[in-house]
Amino acid sequence: MKKTKLILIVMFCMLLLFGVGCIGTDSGTNVDMGNTTNTSHLISTDADTSANSAEPETVNYNYLTNATSTANYDIASANNAFAFDMYANIKSKDMNAFFSPYSIFTAMAICYDGAEGSTKEQISNVLYYPLSKPVLEVSSKEMMDTINSANDQYDLKTANALWVQEKYPLNTQFVSNLETYYSGNIRDLDFAGESKQSVAIINGWVEEKTNNKIKDLVPADSISSDTEMIITNAIYFKGKWSEQFDPRNTKKEQFYSSNGNINSVDTMYSTMQGYSYAENSNEQIVELPYEGRYLSMYIVLPRENNISDFENRFSLSEYNNLKSSMNSINEVHLWLPKFTFDKETELSEQLSNMGIVDAFTDSADFRYIYDVRKVPEGYGLKLSAVIHQAFIDVQEEGTEAAAATAIIYETASMVEPPEVKVVEFKADHPFMFFIEDKRTGCILFMGKVETPEY
Repeated sequence: MKKTKLILIVMFCMLLLFGVGCIGTDSGTNVDMGNTTNTSHLISTDADTSANSAEPETVNYNYLTNATSTANYDIASANNAFAFDMYANIKSKDMNAFFSPYSIFTAMAICYDGAEGSTKEQISNVLYYPLSKPVLEVSSKEMMDTINSANDQYDLKTANALWVQEKYPLNTQFVSNLETYYSGNIRDLDFAGESKQSVAIINGWVEEKTNNKIKDLVPADSISSDTEMIITNAIYFKGKWSEQFDPRNTKKEQFYSSNGNINSVDTMYSTMQGYSYAENSNEQIVELPYEGRYLSMYIVLPRENNISDFENRFSLSEYNNLKSSMNSINEVHLWLPKFTFDKETELSEQLSNMGIVDAFTDSADFRYIYDVRKVPEGYGLKLSAVIHQAFIDVQEEGTEAAAATAIIYETASMVEPPEVKVVEFKADHPFMFFIEDKRTGCILFMGKVETPEY
């Protein structure tokens, strides 16, 4: 019996799950976390880290995967470590890059909830999930509740949905977890008999959740008679800068791309006081907060026009260290090109290269997604596709993006005011950028501008 398919569309990332054959339905051995408390710190200097990790000096892999409570599992650190790992696998020379690590992280978490055995272990290794599923479930709910908390100064929301073949025997516990911890909506569709209508319904949901910025996420040919379910996650953000750029200051400036091309692009200009900034011999960083101050864009500009070399060595630890050195005492003269673009990527190959191998083969073990009592012997599911699409628009008023701990600002001492210096931040060559939720420390979006277009 062949395995049916699970399409994971992480909506911006989409998970395609297809039924698969030859997976035993015996109950697996659950990981026994015991009563041992892991007292190691999240920051690790040990060499004992996951094979896929690009951040052994920053993320203690064992600390994250062995967490036995939400108190000792830092979901934002896990998300951010995965963000840098994924970026290393999707970046392309001389091309713009943009994705939502949070969207992929969340959609895969739903998939992980139904995984067992080596499938579960491999997903945990790549995404820094705790082996204790309840820890991830509660942490994910807390993160999602924070992201979706109402705020009239910006629009940030995320949503999950499970699309299932009619009469599919879902595991009741999986359904309960999806609804309780991921606020997931479940809808029956007839993939086999009405595939085109099913695609239209799912894509309509995606468009609605992303304010019509993500269209045709699910390809028409991605659904077949073997398709059993599709998991979708959407995140949408639209925010205004806390201090908007004056459109009258936007002028054509030269932008020097890595491939040697020189283009005249619309470039915004502003003189900013009180904004966080830092620099070292290799790069500059500036923070552009959005209204409400809960969300910010961080722009990292290499000193030299060598983005390819820079992105190969720029790590999460360096990013964190750079942010920790920021202060708001300088006057920053900022030139920033307007840009907008969208990216669609099928991530199966990248995730396999990172270590999630079994999930895409007949060895996949997602036994906790379905009711083993109601399927034929040897039945199982495997991942067929992980489709991710992301959109961003950056201009004078603010940012719109779709794919998706308050910081106290201290004033300078009134006793001995530090010397204020004027610094220039001229983004006239390729740079990296991050959109971060400062309440949680979670990187929601991450990308690179090689060629600004607007």
